[in-house]
Order: sequence, then C-alpha cells, then structure tokens
Amino acid sequence: MKTSERFKEYIWLIDLLKTYGGITFEEINEEWVQTEMSGGVEMARSTFNRHKDAIEDMFGVYIECDRSNGYKYYIGNERVLEEDTIQTWMLSTLSIGNKIHENKSLYGRVLLEGAPENDCLLDDLMEGMRKSVKVDIGYRKYEIETTPHVVIEPYCLKMFNRHWYVLGRLNREYKGRTESSFSLFALDKIVSVRLTDDKFSLPEDFDANAYFANYFGAIVYDGTKPEAVVVRVYGNEAYELLNRPLHHSQKCLNETDNYADFEYTLCPTTDFRDYIIGRGTRMKVISPKWLADEIIYKHMEAAKAYMEE
Repeated sequence: MKTSERFKEYIWLIDLLKTYGGITFEEINEEWVQTEMSGGVEMARSTFNRHKDAIEDMFGVYIECDRSNGYKYYIGNERVLEEDTIQTWMLSTLSIGNKIHENKSLYGRVLLEGAPENDCLLDDLMEGMRKSVKVDIGYRKYEIETTPHVVIEPYCLKMFNRHWYVLGRLNREYKGRTESSFSLFALDKIVSVRLTDDKFSLPEDFDANAYFANYFGAIVYDGTKPEAVVVRVYGNEAYELLNRPLHHSQKCLNETDNYADFEYTLCPTTDFRDYIIGRGTRMKVISPKWLADEIIYKHMEAAKAYMEE
C-alpha cells in the first residue's frame, strides 16, 4: 500500500473517533466498508492495531480502549487536537483532503484557495534549519530593480493568512563590532535560497511561539510596544470573534445584544491596525486613545480620497 493511502486511512480513523467519542471495532468496520478506500473489504484487526500505533507515533494521538464500556475505542488525549501545533494543522489539512476525495462527485462544487507557493524554497529553508547552517537569500524589493542578498540564521517558519515567512537573525559589522538583529522575510518575495557552510547555534531558550506571542501577524518591528487594546465589535462580527478569537490574549469584557467589548494584550502593529480599519463601522477602538485617534484619521483620509474624485 502506498504511503499516501495509509495516511488517508489514519486521518479517516482519527476523524471517526473524534465524531463518535467511543466506538467498537465492529462499528468501526461498519463505517469503514462504506468508504471508497475500503473497496468493500473489512479492516483486519491487525491492520487496525498497526494504524493505532502509527497514529500515536506520527501525530501523538493516543487511541485507547474502554473495556468497561463494551470495548469501545476513543481518543485518550483529545485535547491535543485542540492545540495550535503543526500536527494539528496537518491533521486538519489532511482531513479536509480526505473528505473531498471521498466525495469525488462534488468536484467543481468545493472551491479552495490556492496553496502557498515556493514549496522548493520552503524545503531549502527547512534544510538550513535542520542542519543549523546559515542561508543566503535573494530578496525582491518592489522599490528597487536589483535583487539584494542577505545571509541569515533561519530560526523558524511562520504561516499567516496563507503566506509563509521565515524569521532570520542577521549579523552585521558596524564600527568594528558585530550587531545582531531579527527580520521576518516573506517567502513570496524570496527569489533564491542557498545553503552556506557556516554553522550557527540556535539558543536553547528560543521559543518561536513565545517570540510571536505579542504580535498579531507578520509585522514584528514597527516600534510599537505591548499594551492593552479594547475594541467594540458590532453585530455578527462580535459572534465571529466569540467563536474564533482574533488573538490568543482575547478577553470578552462585555456582551450585549448589539455589540461586545474585547480586550487584547499585544503590540498594535500596522497589520493589526489595518485589520481594524478593514472592518469599517463594525469595529471601533475604545482604548488606548492614540490608537482610536489614528483609526479615525485613517478613515477620514479614506473618505477624503473618495470625495476628491
């Protein structure tokens, strides 16, 4: 059996256990034979046991059996499926792919966004991270015709709004001393990646999640400091945020029939401010005052641009 086919079976089994909570091996087989993957043939118990072990090794998902409740199988550490990890992201992505594959008759009626490009660059950057070697990247800037090159220590990769970014540490010589700084590079602006022979050491205390904890998205260096931001959100937009928080620090301070007030502790960077502006009349900054004033100014400038035409 091809590896890709085995993966589909792993994801199908995880999805089934998530849906039922507890299910016997016989019930698993009843569901299994209805799929295209089965070819109408039941799953052998030995195959099920191998799948169970592989799922634990690959995804850290433990499938356990409740012998006191009719020998029903269930996910013993279901909370791992709620965590924001690469395993969870991969499971979700593969699960969607499985569902589409099992419903081939719906092709053309299930519309997806294009996948992020530059997969080959992603491979090279991951290799640089794995080998702990510096990489030379050619980075396109729209304001200049040439392609400048810079050597970075690739610390981590981040996806935001279906775009990949690499966080790199740069070491520059300045007035006889070496100065270090971090920059975030968008992969869709990188035109080349070359691994060098120069090694680097990733600090043992570096934590990618902690590094980005105070930021909204992909802008991390625009001079803003972390602070409490309170926004008032109106109508259906408020319900959306209650179900899908904008940032991990989100707290609902007040909820009415017409609006909800949310507090965030983060750096109100340019991309965060642009997000608020993009919500128009559905989102209003309550505090801090400087941020509310800036949003008002941006809306007035936009209105002015329309009136001038």
